[in-house]
Amino acid sequence: MTKKRMKPFGLGMMVALCALFISSCGVNVEDCLQDESCGPVIQVASHDGTFPANPYDPFWDGEGGPVPVKVELGPQMITNPKWPNPSTREVVVRAAKNNSSIVIMLEWNDATRDSNFDHSALYVDRAAVMFPITANKEAPLITMGEEGKPVNIWQWKAVGGERGQPGVRDNPNSQLIFQTIEDLNAEGFSTLTDQRQQDVQGVAEWKNNKWRLVFNRSLTNANADDVQFKQSVLIAIAVWNGSNKELNGQKGIAGWLLLKLG
Repeated sequence: MTKKRMKPFGLGMMVALCALFISSCGVNVEDCLQDESCGPVIQVASHDGTFPANPYDPFWDGEGGPVPVKVELGPQMITNPKWPNPSTREVVVRAAKNNSSIVIMLEWNDATRDSNFDHSALYVDRAAVMFPITANKEAPLITMGEEGKPVNIWQWKAVGGERGQPGVRDNPNSQLIFQTIEDLNAEGFSTLTDQRQQDVQGVAEWKNNKWRLVFNRSLTNANADDVQFKQSVLIAIAVWNGSNKELNGQKGIAGWLLLKLG
């Protein structure tokens, strides 16, 4: 799949106003709990101070930290290539925010670390989270949104970034990996595009046959192609296992979940 540079979505002034003032549009994302179109709930913990860079810092497991929520991953049977038997069947999700940023951790079992700094490996471990950019009464399709309902995707790959990219390293003797994080958009199948402005950071660590991946971004920004964390939002999750030759639509998926702020 070739990724193109993102063009403005052109969804109109009303959609832009809805993104800024969702309550005025009559959409309450948390209503999905009542009609059972989302779940489970990922409660975003409040935190004073900065967040640790290490995914195994005691912050993530300590008393008073973010509550871990176990989420089942199912097969991708909506579009080709369908994937009825993903090797990753569950992921543990944690989330927290301070007065300026939000962090989301994904944790899953993986007996092999499939990565390659030189970009020569096709099948590498990957994971992604996805959010609707604006709140709608009906959520977009979990397979990369749909026309008129764009999504913002944060994707991590266990492969190094371009030469000279800040914060990218993959030392086989080290378990801590700062690697490729992509801030993407989509509005349906085969529409995945890079953003010109990359706002998401992340770090992953493979330890004891387990990945821990942390995404970090500001709660809000001026990028119209980004989700804004002003209130609760929907989130979907995907995990690819490189050793199981998973790529593109071949993955384990979960969505929509409720990422509850406040």
